[in-house]
Amino acid sequence: MKHLHALFLFLAGCTLLIACSKEMSHDGTGFPTCDYAPYTTNSSFSYIDVNKTQDTISYTLTVSGDTTVNGTTYKIVGDDSVFFCSSCKDGNYTQIASILTFQGYKADSLQLTYLKETAPMGSSWSDTVTVSNGQLTTKAILQHTITQKGATKTVNGKNYLDVIAVKLDASAIVLNNPVAIGTISTSYYAKGIGLIEADQEDDTIKLVSYTLRP
Repeated sequence: MKHLHALFLFLAGCTLLIACSKEMSHDGTGFPTCDYAPYTTNSSFSYIDVNKTQDTISYTLTVSGDTTVNGTTYKIVGDDSVFFCSSCKDGNYTQIASILTFQGYKADSLQLTYLKETAPMGSSWSDTVTVSNGQLTTKAILQHTITQKGATKTVNGKNYLDVIAVKLDASAIVLNNPVAIGTISTSYYAKGIGLIEADQEDDTIKLVSYTLRP
């Protein structure tokens, strides 16, 4: 669903995202440029969200301006119902998110590292969050794994280059042991564009068009 997309940019995945984006330019030293989240003001990204029964929702997310969180300025990306943001430094992309729900579990006030541009294919990292299913409050582990890197992916008939795919798996800590909840999403990020597709259990989100502003 559309809200699922917002988290997994999401995590771009789940139900609602509040996050923000800070750009970092290339300084000629060879450091990553953070081109997998090019959220310049007035840029826009149009998506379709198709569920298992082929019902389709279309929407456009626009970079509307800045907000400040803990003294840091971020770009706001969204429409009239959801918005997200992300921060990037040295090729590490993070989000500040709230209201993550998945299979009965809910988590608030998340800070997630959703992409590591320089990490090799097959590498993993994780975020630990507090979740609740209404009766039990516990810790959960969100594990990110790079499953493709430098790939070419076709989305809506268009070929995108330099794509990184990140699979997101969730598990809950029960009696001090991790219990798998399942795979939340596999998200595909194209260099110079950002999220181009997110495959989730109940739906698939695909980029239709985008406009990048200087």
